[in-house]
Amino acid sequence: MHMARPTSPFALTPSDLIALQSWLRMSTLEQSLAQRARILLLLADGLTPKAVSEQLQVTPPTVFKWRKRYLEAGI
Repeated sequence: MHMARPTSPFALTPSDLIALQSWLRMSTLEQSLAQRARILLLLADGLTPKAVSEQLQVTPPTVFKWRKRYLEAGI
C-alpha cells in the first residue's frame, strides 16, 4: 500500500502572521497579494496544499510556489 508523503511542517513567524492578516484588511490590496496571503495563512492553519487549492480555487502548483517562496525568502 502506498502512503501519501506527509506535508512538511509549515509555520509563519508571529510578525509575518500579523502582516499577512493586516494585508487582508486593506481594501486597496492587489488581488495577487491577497491570494498569496490567504494561501500562506491557510497553510499555517494546518490545511494541506490540496485543501488550500480547493478552498481558494487555485491550482496546487500555485500553492506550492508560494509555500516554497515563503520558506526561502519570507514575505
